Amino acid sequence: MKYPKVKIKQIPLKLELEVLNYFVFNANNNFGKYVFMEHPNLKNAKSKKEVEKYIIDLSRKNQKVIESSISVFRKKWQKVEKDFFNILPEIMGTEWPQGKIITAYVSINPISPRFLDKWAFSINYKKQSNTSRVKEIFMHEIVHFLYFKKWKEVFPKSKRRTFDYPYVEWRLSEILAPIILNYSPARKLIGKSADSYDEHEKIKIGNNSIVKHFEDLYKKSIKQQKSFDEFLQTAYKEILKYESKF
Repeated sequence: MKYPKVKIKQIPLKLELEVLNYFVFNANNNFGKYVFMEHPNLKNAKSKKEVEKYIIDLSRKNQKVIESSISVFRKKWQKVEKDFFNILPEIMGTEWPQGKIITAYVSINPISPRFLDKWAFSINYKKQSNTSRVKEIFMHEIVHFLYFKKWKEVFPKSKRRTFDYPYVEWRLSEILAPIILNYSPARKLIGKSADSYDEHEKIKIGNNSIVKHFEDLYKKSIKQQKSFDEFLQTAYKEILKYESKF
């Protein structure tokens, strides 16, 4: 089996600026607060020019640390890469597409957005000391790439826009990604439990969080030896019942 190649490099300024501008100036997103916690100076930014200057200045000041992070991330990832790339197709029942390159962009952004069409994601340069967290971020984001390949096979009429925030298909993928990691051999590769979004843990279905609800569905599916196709069909029907909770 051939696996994707993973390239780790510093995020281009244009992309860094585009993403941070979205989080800084889009009041409708729920993630800006994390950017402001890491970069409080951006909370009062009035223009994209201000954001650009901040990014350039901070990146220059921390360039050596960013370059060190690239090297550290590469070493940490290479230790688990082959095993993880073997595990994921077996879970999802679909093969890696040939010739794909996955790009991990090292960024000043505390959030790790993924760019589905490019098979790319970002990771904060300060994460280098936390080995488990680094592996978890890589695995979580890479899950999305193969997951949505599988989703298109199971639901071929799905519209591409629904794979991103704030659509329920995106929500389901974010709920399921850590569950998939935690109930597979990937859990041992990470060295800890993969984390779910805090906002999802707060959403209740009866006495349980929505995360626990889908975790139980996934465990039941595994116990009954159902295919991942069958599980996705069940999970999609289930989350549509609770769409109004998001």
